[in-house]
Amino acid sequence: MAKSKSTATDKGRALHETGKKWLERIEAAAKAEKNWMDDAGVAVAAYTGEGSKVDANVAEPGVAYDFNILFANVETIVPAVINSAPAPDIRRRFGADDPVARDFAQILERAISIQVDDSKLQIEMEAMAQDGFLAGRGVIRLRFKSDFIGGETTDEELKALEDAERGEEADEDEDYAPAAKPGETVANERICFEAVSWRDYRRGPAKRWQDRPWEAFRHSIACDDFADFADSALVAAQAGSTTTTETDKDREVWEIWDKKTRTVFFVSASDGVVLKKVRDPLGLSGFYSIATPVQPIEINGRLMPVNPFSIYRKLADELDTTTKRIRIITKQLKVKGWYGVSSTDMQAVLDADDNEFTPIADAEVWAANGGLQNAVLFWPVEKLIIVLQQLYQLRDQSKQAIYEITGISDIVRGASKATETLGAQQLKSQWGSLRIQKMQRMMERAARDLFVMMSEIIPAKFSPETLQKMTDIQILPSQQDLTPAQAPQPDPNAPPEQAQQAAAQGQQAEQARQGKLQHLMQLQALMKEPLSSFFRIDVESDSTIKADLSRQKEEATGFMSAASSYFTAVGALVQQGALPMNLALEIFGSFSRMFNLGKTVEDAVDELIAKAKDSAGQPPKPDPKADAAAAEQKRKANDAETDRMIKVQNAQTDQQIKKNAAGLDEQIKKTELAMKQAELTIKQAQLAMVQRQAFAQQFGTGLVGPGSF
Repeated sequence: MAKSKSTATDKGRALHETGKKWLERIEAAAKAEKNWMDDAGVAVAAYTGEGSKVDANVAEPGVAYDFNILFANVETIVPAVINSAPAPDIRRRFGADDPVARDFAQILERAISIQVDDSKLQIEMEAMAQDGFLAGRGVIRLRFKSDFIGGETTDEELKALEDAERGEEADEDEDYAPAAKPGETVANERICFEAVSWRDYRRGPAKRWQDRPWEAFRHSIACDDFADFADSALVAAQAGSTTTTETDKDREVWEIWDKKTRTVFFVSASDGVVLKKVRDPLGLSGFYSIATPVQPIEINGRLMPVNPFSIYRKLADELDTTTKRIRIITKQLKVKGWYGVSSTDMQAVLDADDNEFTPIADAEVWAANGGLQNAVLFWPVEKLIIVLQQLYQLRDQSKQAIYEITGISDIVRGASKATETLGAQQLKSQWGSLRIQKMQRMMERAARDLFVMMSEIIPAKFSPETLQKMTDIQILPSQQDLTPAQAPQPDPNAPPEQAQQAAAQGQQAEQARQGKLQHLMQLQALMKEPLSSFFRIDVESDSTIKADLSRQKEEATGFMSAASSYFTAVGALVQQGALPMNLALEIFGSFSRMFNLGKTVEDAVDELIAKAKDSAGQPPKPDPKADAAAAEQKRKANDAETDRMIKVQNAQTDQQIKKNAAGLDEQIKKTELAMKQAELTIKQAQLAMVQRQAFAQQFGTGLVGPGSF
């Protein structure tokens, strides 16, 4: 046991020495940036109205600037570079046809959007921007937090507590990161954002941000929370190497991220005791948890920032001095002077109201002395007014010089002149916003860095159940997905064709189930492979600046007008075949990129152009709707032709019938005529016979035949 205690003591002493070395490195980093931090302190004091604490020749210590140009500039720049929360824009890389990557991109985009809304990212980014343009460096970091639900204390944990009470320490290589106990489940996973004050951040020496060996953050731990914060076993192991007995005061703690060992140390700033250490808590590829800091003034190969206020501080002091003189001279602009007559008479005049006259007791004395104008001498305010006018002009010149240095044009500040034309104002806005655009890109870069880190943390730290509920996208297979699909049972008396159809339906359902399971497995595998996932998806951030609505409307109106004119001009050429469709769309895509239409519209135009290129040179694919319409049109034409033929045939038949009827009528008439003629002949013969009989009776002869004479 003695050997074990000796070993634990040696490890505790070595760990304490490590903590003191980290404090020495932090102190060296603070000395290296002391000049900048002093300038930043002066700027913050000027911004808050506390006055300059360093240079007594500029302003009286503790006295605020009468004209706080720094406050005006910071309050102008910060809303110009960040006035809306950034939104993630995650999509498949290269627009590939990858359903798994598409679902993964949607999961990340929805999950990040929820974290951005819940954790108030915009507020923290505004604080970072304020630190950047006021002090010279703005830092924002993210934290992963979760809750453990259920579980009981295990025997191993009880043993560790007993070892801590005996002063024994576990293996130095042990990971002290909090982990779920048996029976516990992780819930309420979340990512929080925190803007770190420039006073509480230190870094190791490097020429580029990605090469810094370590970085540190300062915290203040309340005395009531210190026992829960510190690792009791680790502190107990170092008990013999420190004499600190502070238990009723807040403790200052440095959180140190060591990239070489990928370990986070929590070291007490007062005595160097290592309070806690966690190995690679986030598992990020870049290890660090901060976005690239925002430094408005950057120098290649140098990470130490420059305080923006120090660039024009002398002009600000000159402006403040001018304002102080204006205030002093303005106080002297009073109607006052001297008089050499009776004080009673003069006081009566001074006390008189409007349109009120007072009598003069010794009028002849006033007249003998040349009148009142020779008896009263006024304070010379005319010269003060001339000086005051010159001071106002000098102050305007000082302000303009500051605006030229900072790049804040009058149009950005919202100031304008009635005599300026619209073109002049647009020119000022265009060139005055060049430096603002650079600062906007810094903020967009920081937002993208945060989204990239979140894209690594969310798949690794969030449980699939949480992501599935959060994004409403299926990640885990349901019980139905795990149950093999059963073919519907056909009626025993049904024909064989119906049984075959039921078997085919069951096979298709099983294939669909297997395909869905394979898709979910591939999605889960992609979420566990950070390197492969970034090969297949692209994580970006949209702009953090809300463009002016009038400019957006002008942009949309200009695009619609240009697009209408273009399609009117080339539409006829495309229909005639003189201009290929793919070439026409390629030209349209080229000029549409000159308008700020957003990624969604640009992607839609690119997809349209890609489809036109793919279909170029290929026979047109049959269109069922077009074919059905053509068939219907042909049927209608055939029906119309048939109707026409029937009508013609009916007309010809009617004509033939009428012709035949006319012939038949004529023949009937002829027959009737012949019959009438025959009847007439018969009647004539009968009449002749009757006449012969009558003749015979008259002359007494019998009926004689021909030739009886």
